[in-house]
Formats: sequence, structure tokens, C-alpha cells
Amino acid sequence: MPVGSKKPKRAKSKAVGRTIRPYAIAVPITTFAPEPYELRQPLAVLVQQEEAGFTASHFDANLHASGDTEEEAFRNLKSLVLDVFDSLCAEPPEKLGPEPKRQFAVLQEFIRKKTSRAEPD
Repeated sequence: MPVGSKKPKRAKSKAVGRTIRPYAIAVPITTFAPEPYELRQPLAVLVQQEEAGFTASHFDANLHASGDTEEEAFRNLKSLVLDVFDSLCAEPPEKLGPEPKRQFAVLQEFIRKKTSRAEPD
């Protein structure tokens, strides 16, 4: 092992003799299908194991969601991102405080509502 590096400490859970190995994985959101939104670019998500499940985070917009599994935390975050985006779209910009205004600016870099196109005759 290189000098100055340490093995990660293992967190002891409240259950006797059970050890949890914390880890994190980066997963991009690449689609919101079938929802009527499109991504301008993939949205970076970090999924981390916690003592009682998993947390998925998009740090740029300060959004976090949890779940019992990695997949559930990821799905919950996708839903939260769209809920927050919709809520912020519905508010007049002058009514948004500094943090919601910042979150909205970040989310607009990644997401836009799909425009409906008329069917050709």
C-alpha cells in the first residue's frame, strides 16, 4: 500500500457483528421517458450506500433522494428532479428566492419540456 494511503474504515451498523462497506457509484440520468421532458445533456448522479439504504444526489442542484436499493434511490431522484423543475417553472422568476433561482438555472442547463408537434395530415 502506498505511503500515506489508508484503507477505508468500515461503518459498524447497530446490528451486532454486521459491517457495512460504504461505497458510491456515479450514474447519469440519460432519459426521462415516457415523461414529456428531454435532456440537453446527461445529468450526473451519485448513488451512495448509507447505513439504512441508499441516497442518490445531484449536487449541482442540491437535490437528494433516498431508497432501500440503488435503483429505488435513483428512480426517486429522477422523480424529484422533475417535480422540482415543474414547481420552479410554475413560479414567476421574481418570486423565487436565491436558492430556488440557482436550482432552476442549473436544471434548465439539463432539462427542457418537449414541445408538441402537430401530426402531418
